[in-house]
Amino acid sequence: MIKIDVNMKSDEVCPVIKAIRLIGSENKLIVLYYLFDEGKGFNELIRLTKLNSKTLSKTLKDLEESGIVYRKVIGDRPFRVKYELTDKGVKLKGIFEELRKWISD
Repeated sequence: MIKIDVNMKSDEVCPVIKAIRLIGSENKLIVLYYLFDEGKGFNELIRLTKLNSKTLSKTLKDLEESGIVYRKVIGDRPFRVKYELTDKGVKLKGIFEELRKWISD
């Protein structure tokens, strides 16, 4: 059972709220959705997500800083980058599935 502690001090954050804040933007959810199957390059993510490059770059940076996505540099000429989920990110797939089921009921 999930417990949200309403008696927490004002400077503390409930773990559920903290998780929602960490992955709560629509852009982050869209990017994660496309990374669940396999890693993708930046241009591929632009094409799939329909986000502009500035928004995608910021979203990926936020996910990387949160430990959900990592940036893998492949070769140096031509320079390529691939984004993949960390173990922490992979664990989100089950949560997405449960949310999908929940909203479908």
